[in-house]
Amino acid sequence: MRNLARTLFIAPVLALTMLVAACSNTPTTATFDTAALNNDATAIAYAVQAIEGIPELESHLSATDKAKFDNLVAQIRSVTAQVAANSNGSITVTTGKDWAKSLGKDLQTLLAIATPIVKVYSPSAATYMSTVSAMIPLIEALAGVTASPYAAPTQSPELIRARIYQGV
Repeated sequence: MRNLARTLFIAPVLALTMLVAACSNTPTTATFDTAALNNDATAIAYAVQAIEGIPELESHLSATDKAKFDNLVAQIRSVTAQVAANSNGSITVTTGKDWAKSLGKDLQTLLAIATPIVKVYSPSAATYMSTVSAMIPLIEALAGVTASPYAAPTQSPELIRARIYQGV
């Protein structure tokens, strides 16, 4: 019983420590390990490409949703390309920067447009949409734009990224 209590205490502390290691904060800025940020951004870019490639999706989007979807894809690609171009060590930026909020919100909006169609016309890909949505709080926490940026994630970023690349 004591070992269980110790394990239940140590696991969240370890997850919190790992998350804090990826991002160190001062009151108005954060220094990001760009490798960690790039890993998440690359997984998001991969996921967006996979979602965009679902054959049933495009043919069932309305003209308005298609325009929004294409715009979101372009915005997400732009942000992830900028992260990739600057992933050679660490960068210091103001916390709550618009790019981080934008990446999370853009991905969330893209999923809101695509998920209902995928659930109906490509049900086997519906689980993937849920997996991709798990990246949103991770990228926002890493960038310091959530109310509780150091909350321990329910799944590790590595596991979520692995599931995205596996297509599950």
